[in-house]
Amino acid sequence: MKDIEKLLRMTERPQDYSDEELQQLLSDPEMQDYYELMVKAETGFAQRKQKENRGGRFTMLLKIAAMFVGVLLLSGIAYAAYHYASSGNHEPQTQEVEISRSTDTHQQEQTEPNSIRTFENAELQQILQELSNYYHVGVEFRNEQARHIRLYTKWDTTASLSQIVERLNGFEKVNIYYSNNQIFAE
Repeated sequence: MKDIEKLLRMTERPQDYSDEELQQLLSDPEMQDYYELMVKAETGFAQRKQKENRGGRFTMLLKIAAMFVGVLLLSGIAYAAYHYASSGNHEPQTQEVEISRSTDTHQQEQTEPNSIRTFENAELQQILQELSNYYHVGVEFRNEQARHIRLYTKWDTTASLSQIVERLNGFEKVNIYYSNNQIFAE
């Protein structure tokens, strides 16, 4: 057993032993077999490590390729969503847009042709009051804080009241619904 330990030490630190000591130890056929087994094991470990390194590089390349494909896919989806959303009106518009601005900083309004009304930083109370007057319906606030929520939105007067209420419900801070000729805001 001591010879095996000595053989292991010799292979780990060959500079500490002379060639004569190594030859003397390997003169025993059993020690030669152990030595050959150790060399084969070392070679096998080295080959395995080399394969892992190559596999690691290949895996890294696959990850980079997957990230690149993911970015392209997301870009394509974003591009398609943008064009889908922007092509909601399929009629080409050839009219020039005329914009007029109010001097009131709290309620800047824009008037555009095609019956579009823009509210910039307008309180919900003002927006719903104008909707109420236009569509001849009542307005009821069930939450007083909701009156003073400020919004930026565009109102197409050719749209139905249901469509407008649905659009206003897209804002997080607002819950609006229409029932029995009445607009309710919470």
